[in-house]
Amino acid sequence: MSERSGAWLRTIAASVASLIIFVPLLLVVLGSLKSPAEAVKLDLSLPSEWLWSNYKTVFVEGKLLNGFKNSLLVTGSAVLLTVLAGSIAAYFLTRREGRWVKALYFMFFAGLIAPPSMIPSIRLLQTLHLSGEYLGLILFLTALYLPLAIFIMSGFVKAIPRELDEAATMDGAGSFYLYARVIFPLLKPSLATVTVFVSIYAWNDFLNTMYIISDSSKWTLPFSVYNFVSQYGTDWQYVFADLLAVMLPMLIVYLFLQRYIIEGMTAGSVKG
Repeated sequence: MSERSGAWLRTIAASVASLIIFVPLLLVVLGSLKSPAEAVKLDLSLPSEWLWSNYKTVFVEGKLLNGFKNSLLVTGSAVLLTVLAGSIAAYFLTRREGRWVKALYFMFFAGLIAPPSMIPSIRLLQTLHLSGEYLGLILFLTALYLPLAIFIMSGFVKAIPRELDEAATMDGAGSFYLYARVIFPLLKPSLATVTVFVSIYAWNDFLNTMYIISDSSKWTLPFSVYNFVSQYGTDWQYVFADLLAVMLPMLIVYLFLQRYIIEGMTAGSVKG
């Protein structure tokens, strides 16, 4: 196969893959601007009338402002804790030697594969009086995504020369100063990668939030779609508009940090 033929095949494959993503997104965008009778058809036809008022209805009746506040609190806190705990753990596990360190790293790595067990987790949160609270959900999500953070950041820490540690130590720097002033600033690509992934996962989390948070006033944005689904039918035009409103913040975060993702994942997977 010639190089030109290979390039054409890659272009065709990329185009098909793009359509797989673009077509459902286009269906949601068009459906969010249709009337109820048109939206229920779930097709790609253009609206006979572009109803931008659907977004106003979703914002008011869907209580998006309250959901946005809850999502921002939960996601921001989970990202902050995951980044801090993950970077400290990655630094410690990478710079220390010994069997128990390797065993500890393996336990974290196993967390990438093993699914969370909700019943023991909920029981633990109940014992700690954190079930139904923001803090309980934040700690659960942090523990859930911490193995991924450690896996990605460990690759970056390994790439940092140990000579920097030795030079800082000779200047009288302690372990925490070395981590905070030398290691942490050099982890920018991996920090951005972890921030993007944890933000997306935590922002869109549904099942875990449903299990832990029972008070509807504390529900995050993904639950706002329930305001337009009932036993008598689904208001698809509002559901689509709601989905776009939920999607937009994470799309903005991804666009700002996307250039770091490939570098972060490559270092985490190859050197980790």
